[in-house]
Amino acid sequence: MIIWGMSKNGHDWSVAIFKDNNLGNRFKLVNTISGKGSRHTPECIDEAKKNGKPDLVIWYENPYLKSIRQFIAGQKHPFKRNNIKRYLRDLNINCKWKYVGHHESHAAAFYNSGFKDATIVVLDSIGEFDCTSIWKARNGKLKKIKSTKYPHSIGLFYSAMTDRIGLKPQQDEAAFEQLSRSYTPFSQLVTQMENDIIKQWDPLPKFRVNFHRGARQMWWDSGKKEIASATRTIFESLVTKVLIHAKEITDSRNIVLSGGVAFNKSVPNIASKIFDNIYIPPNPSDSGSAEGAVLAYLNNG
Repeated sequence: MIIWGMSKNGHDWSVAIFKDNNLGNRFKLVNTISGKGSRHTPECIDEAKKNGKPDLVIWYENPYLKSIRQFIAGQKHPFKRNNIKRYLRDLNINCKWKYVGHHESHAAAFYNSGFKDATIVVLDSIGEFDCTSIWKARNGKLKKIKSTKYPHSIGLFYSAMTDRIGLKPQQDEAAFEQLSRSYTPFSQLVTQMENDIIKQWDPLPKFRVNFHRGARQMWWDSGKKEIASATRTIFESLVTKVLIHAKEITDSRNIVLSGGVAFNKSVPNIASKIFDNIYIPPNPSDSGSAEGAVLAYLNNG
């Protein structure tokens, strides 16, 4: 049997190919094909089929919940955009398909961690509705303990600040992070920004602002370096709050960090002060969720 995990968003896509051992009970990742763009290409599907046609596709998120969230947010054609049956048919993929939750796909990075138990924190821009989620892994199973819902997103905050200084969100966050470290922020700006945007800090942060709509009109009297460095200070405080709370409610010495925010270099540094052992998958973003979707389906179904 061959199972494909598939993921796509507005900027990249991936296919993770699993095969069983002909006994029907043990699957192994045999190949991953990834690329840039808003959808899988026919060429990538042809390449994936060299390993054999899929018997089952596991989609990396719940398209029905995502459509509802996009509809509520006022995005155009959400149900048409998330018609996965038609999307697969257009790619000449004609097998059955199922889905797992977006953050569950991220959380399934646990299965590659080598830990017997772990706290899992997913720090993302947006899943279906979850933006930050805390999970507990024990006895091979994942259990979501707590989450914050759209639009209260640390990832969207960071992307909006990237856009605010003229860089491209979902692409230039590394350049933003580098710029943020070239300047020491004024505490007055940090305090002003916190008062403007933070609705609550505990137990998990929530925002006064929907950063999905951007922040281009905010803090016009401040320079790019000032905003970037103040953002980093606030970002690190937000992540610290989340990880401390995660440790309190899960009580594990091990942590798995996933979601696109885990790319930020500050995140493992913060986690190392709170947890003894850290695992971040090689690709914690949505592209890595193609593999995570299958791992979640096989292990946590």
